Amino acid sequence: DTTNPRRKRCRHLGKLIKKTRTSGRDMGAFMTWRELWSMSVGFDPPMTHFSSVTSAVLIYLLVLLLCYVLYKLSKTFLPGFIQEYVLDFFKTLAFCTYCFGHGVVRNAHGHLGYILCMVPLNTASVLIFNLGDGTPLTVWAKYLRGQIPTWKFVVKVSAQIVAGFCAWELGHFILGLDFHPSFADKLGKKANCNSDLRIAAIAGFFLEGTGVAYDFWMNQQTLSKTKALDIAMKFTNTALVVCIGVRMTGMYIHPAMVTGRTIGCGDTPILSHLLVYWAGPFVGIFVGLKASQIYSLPFNKDTPVKEYKKGDDSLGTKKKNVISGKVRQRKVKKDETT
Repeated sequence: DTTNPRRKRCRHLGKLIKKTRTSGRDMGAFMTWRELWSMSVGFDPPMTHFSSVTSAVLIYLLVLLLCYVLYKLSKTFLPGFIQEYVLDFFKTLAFCTYCFGHGVVRNAHGHLGYILCMVPLNTASVLIFNLGDGTPLTVWAKYLRGQIPTWKFVVKVSAQIVAGFCAWELGHFILGLDFHPSFADKLGKKANCNSDLRIAAIAGFFLEGTGVAYDFWMNQQTLSKTKALDIAMKFTNTALVVCIGVRMTGMYIHPAMVTGRTIGCGDTPILSHLLVYWAGPFVGIFVGLKASQIYSLPFNKDTPVKEYKKGDDSLGTKKKNVISGKVRQRKVKKDETT
């Protein structure tokens, strides 16, 4: 019904977002890497482009270096009342921009190439960006646990959404360096972006929600006593979940990232986007949180329970209240004698 005012507002918002994307269609690096090379050393480089893996690694390194420098400067010089939100911004910016490199590797080497690049990169990033939250799902989990008030939840998620949109621009700026032959084509398609939602919205809602619920539940387990290995194993699990659903919804497991990349793209309505990529994962976090309180893996029963989400800074642990059999037996005997 075209007379429905709510639908009219949604269509207008979609057109506005698409117009904003189109306005930056020619934005890329001010010169290619070859021009920078020639300017720096005085002669042309021995090649015109790099391989897919090398191009992806260059994207990763540029993003990591830029975000880490700004992250450290913010951590050092900004006052405390704003520092937390700026750290959230730069941490989220890094994770959201990595996907430009992931796409290059996936197109060339499939799911295996994606996993081999994503797991060590994200593991290192969590250890490097040790403060702040890198995804709205972490903030939502903290809110559900009562760790942050409503106003802080809104401010933190807003900063992350802005980071998602900035990642879209930063990623295309790096594509302008023309490391790989496919970058020129990607820049040309920037204004005509496509949605990754290839199934019905309600099916996408359940798919994204289920994937996030399982991933969050697994993330609450202790898979290794070594922190880095524990994080890497959990990111491997996340990567497998992404590979399962990438052809249907993109399986981003990151609302800010997918909003910065695809909202207003293709024929996907704004409400469908919000249902699949925000409502679905948020419900998934709630379900995963409840599931982790009810059941954990058998080998987690006598080990500390991790209280962090990938991309989170709350790395504390808590011991479960487990009473050994001998203690219980002595207590029973004492009661019998009395």
